[in-house]
This record gives sequence, C-alpha cells and structure tokens, in this order.
Amino acid sequence: MQAQQGLLIFVLSLVAAHSVPLLNSYHPNTILSLVFKAIAKRVYKSSAPAGYQHLSGTLAFLLPSLTVIILCFAIAQFAYYPNWLGGIVLYLCLDTRVTTRAKRIATLLKQGQKSTARQLLSNIVARDVDKLSSVGISKACIDSTSLTTVRHYYMIIIFYILLGPLAALSYKLLLLCDHAWRTEIKPNSRFMSALKSTIYIIEWLPIRTFVLLIAMPLQVKKVMHYLKHYARYFYQKNSGWVLSLFAANLKVQLGGPCFYLGERYEKMRLGIERHPEPNDIDSLLNLLSRIRVFFFLVLALCWLTYALSATFLKG
Repeated sequence: MQAQQGLLIFVLSLVAAHSVPLLNSYHPNTILSLVFKAIAKRVYKSSAPAGYQHLSGTLAFLLPSLTVIILCFAIAQFAYYPNWLGGIVLYLCLDTRVTTRAKRIATLLKQGQKSTARQLLSNIVARDVDKLSSVGISKACIDSTSLTTVRHYYMIIIFYILLGPLAALSYKLLLLCDHAWRTEIKPNSRFMSALKSTIYIIEWLPIRTFVLLIAMPLQVKKVMHYLKHYARYFYQKNSGWVLSLFAANLKVQLGGPCFYLGERYEKMRLGIERHPEPNDIDSLLNLLSRIRVFFFLVLALCWLTYALSATFLKG
C-alpha cells in the first residue's frame, strides 16, 4: 500500500509539473534565486584574498540552503500527510518549461528575429548573448536546454526516488544558487569554488549512470567515443558527459568558447561536426522526447520488478 501511494504521488507530481507549471513571476525558485543573488552582492568582494572568498562563498550557499532544508524538515514532522508534502516539493523542483523556451527560440530564429531570440536566451543562460549570431544562439540554446533538462528534471527525479524529497530539494537549491551567482560573478572566481565542487561531487555518479543508460538505445558507440576523447578533458566533466551525449546524437558541435561578464573563456569544443542551426533545436526536442519515453519505461520496469519481488517475498 505504501509503495502504491508513493507511485501515485510521484505520477501526480509529474503530471502537475507538465500540465500546470508555475510561472517564474510567482515561482518559489525565483524568490530563492533573488535571495542567493542578494547574499552574493552583500558578501562577495573581488579584491579580497582567496581564503576569504572561499570561506564567504561556502557560508553564502550553505547557510541559506540549510535554513530552507531544516524548515521543510520541521514542517514535514508536523504534517498529516508528509508523503504528499514530498510530492509538492518534487512538483516545485522540476523544471518542465525549458523545452517550451527552446521551441520559442527556434521559431524566432527561423523568422529572422535574432534580437528577440537573444533576449529570451538571456533569461535562461548566464553567458553573454549580445553578440551571438544565429549559430551561436542555436548552440547556446542546445547547450543550456540539454544541461538544464538533465539537471533540473532527470537528476531531481533520481534524487527524489533514491534519497527522498529533501535530497532533491537540497540539490535544487545548489543549482539555483549556482545559476544566480554566475549572472553576477565570473565562473572562475574563488568565491564559487566550494559551491561548484559540492555540485560536482553530488552529481558525479548519477550523471554518469544516466548518460550511460540513455546512450544504450541511441548512438552508444559514438557517445563512448565522445566520452573518451572530449568529456574527460572538458572544463566541467559532468557537463562534458551530458553534452557528449547530445553532441553525438545530434551530430553537431557543442561547447566552445563563450563570454561571461565581458571576459572570453576558452572552453573546449565537443566534436568535429558542423555547427548547430535553428533546425537542430527541433531535433534536440525530438531527442528529448525519445529520452523521456525510454527513461520512464525503465522506471516502470524497475517499479514492476520491485512490486513483484515484494509480493513474492510476502508469499
């Protein structure tokens, strides 16, 4: 009965996240992002010693995150239906609007409205977009959509299933903090080192497991080739694994140099294929739909195996 209730809560949370997603204007994630950004503006000092930046950066993401987690844990202890409260947490953590934004950007590029596409892209990426061409916008959109979908959707689900809603919430808070800070602080700042290391360690195994699982029904040999020759040398290896999966299957080049706060960062390119075009964003959305179907089929098979095993043991 408990397993069936958990499955019902999980399914309803997913359906709600896809059918009635909250707008950014009144989403709790927006408030949390503003809080993280305000804290960074308050304590970050670019001229401060490295030790101060490391300590202040650690406390700046750790203390507010722990406050939210402890508050949610305390509320759950007094809730009549804590499992349903966990379902609400999952609903709020999932980002299901990223594909809608990508589709709008692709449509704008096809209509020649590059300035509007840049403006929409600037709301979802931390990099500078003012000087991006149509190819640059397409590549940035594919990069961002791929990474956001994996981290803000599939990783959230994996943490929720394996470790519970508080684990999913903790990971989500770290992602929100990272994105909020990268719009104001350069990515190589010592201030962000502790946050970036924490995220890297937490998602190291889940991302690799997810990529290897998803690659099985796709271009698995090409994905493995990309993982061997590109992902291991990428500036952020977890991101390299994700982008290798999509670059290999879309047959386009991803990654590459980009600007943050006016400064150019020489990031590695993934693949030697052609540069992406607006039509490749549509190909990405089709690929994401196939991944979603396969992922949930695997989850259904795992749940069915668990249910049959439990029934057999009771019998």
